[in-house]
Amino acid sequence: MKIIVHFLIILCLAVSGYAQPKQASATLKGKLAHFGAVATLEDFSEIQYMVPKSYNKVIVPEVDSTFAITIPLKEPGYFRLGRNKLYLSPGDDMQVLIDHADASKSTFIGQGSIANNYLRNVPFPKGGSFLEAGKNLQDTPEETLLFLLKIFQQKENELAALKNIGSAFRKLEKARNKADLVNSMLSVKSYAAYKLKKEPKEKITAYTETFDRISKPVKDSLLNNFANPSYLQIEVYRDIIDELDLSNLTPSFKQAFADWNNAYTLAYKKIKPESNKAMVPGYKKDIQAIRSKKYRDILNLLVMDKLKFGNGDQAIDFMVYKTDGTKTSLSNLKGKVIYIDIWATWCGPCLAEMPNFEKLKTEYANRSDLAIVSLSVDDNDPVWLENLGKRKPEGIQWRIDRAKLTEYGVETIPRYILIDKSFRIVEMDAPRAADPALRRILEKLLISTN
Repeated sequence: MKIIVHFLIILCLAVSGYAQPKQASATLKGKLAHFGAVATLEDFSEIQYMVPKSYNKVIVPEVDSTFAITIPLKEPGYFRLGRNKLYLSPGDDMQVLIDHADASKSTFIGQGSIANNYLRNVPFPKGGSFLEAGKNLQDTPEETLLFLLKIFQQKENELAALKNIGSAFRKLEKARNKADLVNSMLSVKSYAAYKLKKEPKEKITAYTETFDRISKPVKDSLLNNFANPSYLQIEVYRDIIDELDLSNLTPSFKQAFADWNNAYTLAYKKIKPESNKAMVPGYKKDIQAIRSKKYRDILNLLVMDKLKFGNGDQAIDFMVYKTDGTKTSLSNLKGKVIYIDIWATWCGPCLAEMPNFEKLKTEYANRSDLAIVSLSVDDNDPVWLENLGKRKPEGIQWRIDRAKLTEYGVETIPRYILIDKSFRIVEMDAPRAADPALRRILEKLLISTN
């Protein structure tokens, strides 16, 4: 009798689906469009800037651009593949088309597709979210604010209409939408300065000051009680973290924010920029002081990876596209000091720095032993070439698929790299063009005569 009962219990569990544990992985298979020879599936969660170069998954598609990859996964999380944001959960199994040139053209079919089809149209934080790299900046501050609020409400309605998504994903995406609106308002100043650069300075100042004044009540309302460590999974939320009030949180929330901030600061501002490899192991003591085991484990991997490639090492060569569509390589500049500015047309801070970059080229125009390289990580040639056509910059203009810069750990831009005449890395994270420190370094490197 006991055997029969035991058998019936097992049978009932099997029929109800509970006998099969959820697979601790997610599978993607399909096609990659406009990616080139390789693609990188990047962790886009709160550990994004803590992970070492080798942590992310490199995808090498077949000749016909097809691919298949299974990602070990213990819990749901955000990833990035090209310009597509992905939300993957254990058990997801999707047939996909991922379009690097236009995320909105990507398609997802299968388990997990509803969330990922929704994510095709979320804005890009580094482009000022709803401002779309300044394209949506309106003629007046009042019109800009109304436009941003309209887009925000459209996204709210779109999310509310979604069926069959988990409550956790819905909550995170509602937080993303709020953070995107805050980010949009904070980005108006930099994009207005670029878009209105031909206008008198007084007009630009009046525009931004008026916008700050009329948008402040909206921004304050959005930020009220918006501090929740679970939202750190969202990249745009991390971008606005300095706007949050963390003073009245519960002890557990305070500790979670403190752990993340300490780990992020240690990884992104200390370990990754560290120019002396001999100093890297010394950070292990600081790592052990962080309470979160997850962050400690990631940071220890970062230390190991940092010891592999950095300042003083021979530069790793890469191929680039020239403005005429042909290819060349970084190594063709061997024998010169090489200063590289990594930028994109959608990057407001990059565009704001361009006048200083052009000034630097003018200052050193007579130095044939210095190559000043403008390296775009735009997704395609037309947008990049259109920007160059409008600005008409001088000198070396190249474009590269960002995945090919994996060894250099290019996670945010603008980013600058300095290489000496022997093709060795001087600074993986060099000073920007406006920084006097750059001139001092260049003068030491440019010791040979023309």
